[in-house]
Amino acid sequence: MDTEPQLLSVQHFCVHDGPGLRSVVFFKGCPLRCSWCQNPESWSKDAELGYKATACLRCDTCVSTCPTGAMQAPGHWISDACTRCFRCVETCPGGALTQFGIKRPVENLLAELSQEFALYRQSQGGVTFSGGEATLYPTYLTELLIPLNQAGIHTALETCGVFHLQAVRPWEQLLTSTVAWEAFSAQRLWQMLCRLDLILFDLKLMNNLQHQQHCGSGNRRLLENFSLLTQLAQAGRAPGVWPRLPLIPGITDHPDNLQALAEFLHQSGVSVLTLLPYHNMGVDKFSWLQRPVKYAHPMLSEEALHTATQILQSNGIQCYTSGEENYAHLYAADAQIAL
Repeated sequence: MDTEPQLLSVQHFCVHDGPGLRSVVFFKGCPLRCSWCQNPESWSKDAELGYKATACLRCDTCVSTCPTGAMQAPGHWISDACTRCFRCVETCPGGALTQFGIKRPVENLLAELSQEFALYRQSQGGVTFSGGEATLYPTYLTELLIPLNQAGIHTALETCGVFHLQAVRPWEQLLTSTVAWEAFSAQRLWQMLCRLDLILFDLKLMNNLQHQQHCGSGNRRLLENFSLLTQLAQAGRAPGVWPRLPLIPGITDHPDNLQALAEFLHQSGVSVLTLLPYHNMGVDKFSWLQRPVKYAHPMLSEEALHTATQILQSNGIQCYTSGEENYAHLYAADAQIAL
């Protein structure tokens, strides 16, 4: 069984993470280390302690209440001695100390989400699982998805695409061989994925070496996962897969990357893409976690966004801003993609 996940937060009334009004559940743990990441608190699977210096009252309450003596001074603790009991967070009068990550039973989380069921139905919205990377916890998600499916609630997944979905080659055997399909569909990960209605799949850099440099791993597996899932979706065997591109100045917005991405999408029978312009509003989180900032850059300019959009649309890709997607137009009308 996969490890019980740490959750970062549950946000309600969201409009950028799938159709309609949604609740977004943020999971902790991610296999990538993108240099521009604005959520470094989502990297580790474990609960973490954060410190916001600007909110500190310098009262030393955290030092006096630390049961192991790990807290040497406000904002300075010995990681190896810290047991993550978070007593310091509970007693901090200024709110300078923060706990990133909390475990919640499925029943507890479902009870919170169920309060919004009427709103989901009225707005044709639902629940989106995000992160970090939620696919790290297929057992937990399946247990959550079953009652959501039974209640008729739309579900979506935001993913970086790095997960282990095993399939025989050539992939056409999945549709022609009962034995191959039964082996594929028995995977815990697939048993979770097939219960979703929509997968929002992030694509970043098409060059493998550049992906390794900027994201911490190569892109072969995630590109294969995207191709497999989109082709299964077009055969009616998988949820719809909608691609998204974080537009990072000087990295993912390079014309060569955009053209290569457009070609890859066409090969997969997809002609739509959501553009996610870079913002730098999460840079402070690195200091909260006592980590160096890997990438500091001004927010993506309107001119750069316009240029990227023109390049993609000239290559036959319909671009959308987050929250404005037309999910009815998921795949190219003339797509003739074979497994």
